[in-house]
Amino acid sequence: MVVGAGIAGMTLAAALVRDGISVTILEQAPDPAPAGAGVELTPNALRPLRNLDLGPALERVGVYPESRELLRWDDERLLARSPLGGELSARYGAPTLALLRTDLHRALHDALPADTVRTGHYVTDLLENSDGVVVRCADGRQVHGDVAVGADGANSLIRSLLNTERYRPARRLLYRGLAPASRAPEECGRARVRVWTGGDRYISCFPVAGGQKVSFSATVPAGTGEPDSWTSRDRIGDLTAAFGGWSTAALGLVSAAEWVGVWGVHDHSPVPVWQSGRIALMGDAAHPTLPFFAQATNQAVEDAVALAACLRDATSLTAGDALERYARLRRRRTDRLDAVSRDILGALRADGDRSPEAWAREVSRAEAANADWIYGLDPVEACAQPVGADPAAD
Repeated sequence: MVVGAGIAGMTLAAALVRDGISVTILEQAPDPAPAGAGVELTPNALRPLRNLDLGPALERVGVYPESRELLRWDDERLLARSPLGGELSARYGAPTLALLRTDLHRALHDALPADTVRTGHYVTDLLENSDGVVVRCADGRQVHGDVAVGADGANSLIRSLLNTERYRPARRLLYRGLAPASRAPEECGRARVRVWTGGDRYISCFPVAGGQKVSFSATVPAGTGEPDSWTSRDRIGDLTAAFGGWSTAALGLVSAAEWVGVWGVHDHSPVPVWQSGRIALMGDAAHPTLPFFAQATNQAVEDAVALAACLRDATSLTAGDALERYARLRRRRTDRLDAVSRDILGALRADGDRSPEAWAREVSRAEAANADWIYGLDPVEACAQPVGADPAAD
């Protein structure tokens, strides 16, 4: 069984169902659809999603951006450009696809049997024995299964049962917003990812929903406010103040927003324990990912298809061994990604010593140096190799 009906849990269920394995997802919310921000599916996630026959459904609602452009914060001078379309597809077997997180979630949900997701199940504890696991819910219900997978997000209960570490307070805030393309500056609706960078903050955007909307994100140093209590209008005002003097296109996009959410980007060490017996973690529950290389959702998809591959031939007696193998393979990869992302975060924090041009060079260098092992991995194929030969560590 899977705890959590986010992108990670839904992708795992889709992959298991395709292999003929019965799965139940327990979700505490009455409606598990995620917030309406956009997501970039990079080749390492789009390929396995296509292998699950989700390509047509995703392409109907997505946009293929041609490139990613790093722009100077004030005058929009082009600092660097990297390809996201045909060149990426030729090299890694798929391009980048931009779409709404809700559209990705809907496509995954539609690929599952009707009774797979059980909403209103607030999990409070689980017990493991030699035959399986028992999940206990707040209302007294119990659900039995061969294994339990924690896909319950960055504030995971299942992670807390396996680890004592607590995350440090957020040092940065990540805003995500959505604007109608008809109200956004025209250049923001073009098929590309635009990133305005300056000092210790940036804004990025790309079209979604078949080009009908523009998704954007912005990151700033964390302040002392309580962002979860703010309205979207308050957040727009705060963003406008935080980016005063920036490009008129960037600020025009923020002003056009119909919705804005905000999250803390927690500075944390990699989770030390991913798996114990018949219990395992995945997605943000295992490795909340810093917002670089657009990998948070993409690594969750990788986790899902890798875990499904490890469980494919497992029995009730060998399920624990399959989870252990998954955890060892995936932790090596996500730990490496965390180290690279921290280097970029360090460069972003060094605002007093780095110009936008210098930071753009740092990001471009990091992307060029790491593209092959990030975008080129086949997570299913990696599971078929000895752990010591994992290509993610090459």
